[in-house]
Amino acid sequence: MPTTSSDSAIKSRPPRIASGELTGSVVSPGFADSDRSRLQRSRIFGAKMGPMGVRTATVTTVGLGAAGWTGLEYGLHRFAMHELRGRGLASVEHLKHHADVTYFSPASKKAASAVATTAIVLPVAAAIAGRRRACEFTAGLIGMYYAYEVAHRRTHTHAPRARYSRWTRRNHMHHHFGAPMRNFGVTTPIWDRLFGSYDDPGVVSVPRRMAPTWLLDESGAVRSELAADYVVKAGRARDTSQAELDRLDAFANLAPEF
Repeated sequence: MPTTSSDSAIKSRPPRIASGELTGSVVSPGFADSDRSRLQRSRIFGAKMGPMGVRTATVTTVGLGAAGWTGLEYGLHRFAMHELRGRGLASVEHLKHHADVTYFSPASKKAASAVATTAIVLPVAAAIAGRRRACEFTAGLIGMYYAYEVAHRRTHTHAPRARYSRWTRRNHMHHHFGAPMRNFGVTTPIWDRLFGSYDDPGVVSVPRRMAPTWLLDESGAVRSELAADYVVKAGRARDTSQAELDRLDAFANLAPEF
């Protein structure tokens, strides 16, 4: 049968793409909105990258998670632990530590805190950046949380060995013994500076009953290499009545009396 001009026009016309379809094999008919969003996120967050690009993106995302912890560290320390003044488990545990600097919350409670944080952060991050990047971000954040726990404990148990560790101890001892509502950051002063809660620690005065063991020599005096940073003041002995006064001060966010 001869081909008419209208037949030729139909054959030359490009095929229509049904709603929800794209050409090629990227998207199939019935492509759901959630799938489309996932595809868009994968394009943004590195599905098309080569091996080097993928590694770089992974390191960057883990680093963002670690940096994110420092902000969370500040917020939890200031608001969940101090502002609540003993209302809630986190505040009770932390203020017990202020009352007795040798007390540290049990590891089981810290692990439970990490699990709870993961349960909140991971799904939120997945909704924003996809599952892979969310896992990387959360790994960085939780990894930094454990690094913070180690760093915080060592401020109370080990002498400084370098410029940074010298700062962390002066900064944190000022928070304990000078101004409990200042210097909330343990690993960095960035957030305190940003929100106006940073003090220059100066020379830190420490009650003798609360002085960390690394601060004193065998005679009970401040170690010579630390004398420019600390003064230990004699005062009330550590007994049952003084322990109760220290607890009351801690739960009122007051520095301990000498």
